[in-house]
Amino acid sequence: MTDNIERMLAVPLPEGEVARLSGLEDRVWDRIQELRARRHTHRLRFAVVAVSLLIGVTNGGGLWQVFKPRPSDIQVFSVSAGLMPMARLEAGG
Repeated sequence: MTDNIERMLAVPLPEGEVARLSGLEDRVWDRIQELRARRHTHRLRFAVVAVSLLIGVTNGGGLWQVFKPRPSDIQVFSVSAGLMPMARLEAGG
C-alpha cells in the first residue's frame, strides 16, 4: 500500500491538477472552521433550550404551589348530612 502512495507521489502532476490543488489546504481549513462554528451553534441552541425548560418547570412548579386552589367550605357534591335541607326541617325521622 505504501509503495503505491510513494509511486503516485513520485509522478509529477499535470499543469491543470496543480492549479486545482493550489488552494486545497485553505479550503479544507475554511470547511473545518465552518463545521466548528455550526457545532458551536448547535451546542449553544441546546443550552438555551435546556435553561429555558429548567426555568419554565421551576416557575411552573413554584407558581402551582402559590396559586393552588384551596379546598372550599361549600362543596356541592359532598356528603354532609348536617347540611341537607331536610335535616333543617327535622323531617324524615
